[in-house]
Amino acid sequence: MNTEERQVIRELAKQFREQAELPVMEERRKLWFEHNDLKTTKPVIAVFPENAWHEIIKAEDLECEDELARKMEWLLRARLFRSRVIQDDVPAEKIWEVKKQITDTGWDAQNPGHKNQLFANETYCDSNLGNCPTVWKKGFVFSGNARHFSPVIHEYKDLKRIQTPEIVYHEKETLEEFKIQQDVLGDILNVQLTGESHINCGLLLVYTELRGLQEVYSDIYDEPEMLREAMEIICQGFHSLLDQYAGMGLLEINNRQGYNGSGGMSYTHDLPREPGGSKNLKNHWGFTESQEFCVVGPKQHYEFVQRYEATFAKRFGLISYGCCEPLEDKLTPVLEFPNIRRISVSPWADIKKCASQIGKKAVYSWKVNPSYFINNFHQRTFFESMIKNMLEDTKDNCTEIILKDTGTCQNDPERFGEFVSLCRRLCGEVEHS
Repeated sequence: MNTEERQVIRELAKQFREQAELPVMEERRKLWFEHNDLKTTKPVIAVFPENAWHEIIKAEDLECEDELARKMEWLLRARLFRSRVIQDDVPAEKIWEVKKQITDTGWDAQNPGHKNQLFANETYCDSNLGNCPTVWKKGFVFSGNARHFSPVIHEYKDLKRIQTPEIVYHEKETLEEFKIQQDVLGDILNVQLTGESHINCGLLLVYTELRGLQEVYSDIYDEPEMLREAMEIICQGFHSLLDQYAGMGLLEINNRQGYNGSGGMSYTHDLPREPGGSKNLKNHWGFTESQEFCVVGPKQHYEFVQRYEATFAKRFGLISYGCCEPLEDKLTPVLEFPNIRRISVSPWADIKKCASQIGKKAVYSWKVNPSYFINNFHQRTFFESMIKNMLEDTKDNCTEIILKDTGTCQNDPERFGEFVSLCRRLCGEVEHS
């Protein structure tokens, strides 16, 4: 990283610090605490552009050439865009996190590290931005194409291929990177070395990658014992992973800034409360979902997945549940989690049914249909009606409006800020309890 690159990064960091020191950031922080602690029904708005980020902060617009410098520059520019243009309720914080470099050996014993290409683009989970493509990497090209998929589990005997991943912490490389970033930014931002704060205990996410989604659906009827055994194996694997993370001191207590569940932020006063600090899972938010079973009925969903998810849920202090799966007919087991705190209400869920069941028992995390934002955003009558109807139906809930899963913004980044302004106006028109 040369002198000019350091200066670029430092100047961006100073601008971001100025944003973080604005009085409105403390107001937003307070709102998130009250929201996640279930003490207010004032709606909270959070926008995560996700893959649309490649149209907002473009690779060709970066000034730095050094790989680490490019990453720092991109993340700072993206955070500035959030605070200046999007202006949602996610506060800017004077914290700069350097993540511990952690890998694992993967779930496939015959091919350690094997991953089917479920997603076309590599992503990075940032505590302020959520999931974003690695635009800063040299040679980055965003792909909107499908990817080849090859199942590796074809029959019952292949289940022996499933192994519990072993966690590997690359401490030397981590500390070297931390030293560099501390040197560049330490007098401007609070540079912190942080562990893992967002783990998705997604049983089906793992198994469909090995078996195939269509094959798993068929197994419900043709090979139910095989599916149950697979879930048992992966369930135990996740428990081992959690034990490894905790035992190695690689978890970060996630009760402040941090991407939460499938959308939202982690601010809460209800963690940590238990002895053991970061090594005690009771001091952490957990997350599990099974969106691959969107079209599976409640009975089968519980039998093959939810009863296993419950074993993860009880290990954490608080739990977030769900992603794109409509849950209106599957909420009973979820609401029985003693520590349930955030429930995803997907774009395809019945808003009223979810509102009446969730009440103030958990955060009502409503996901806007991203296709409407992409294709119908300027049809304001339609868009306003959709949001206002949702707000009317959730007057008595601790509601958050989450926009995510946007693969594009049609090269119109300003519309993210327009979306937030629209939501704020509509929230002001609907009186919440």
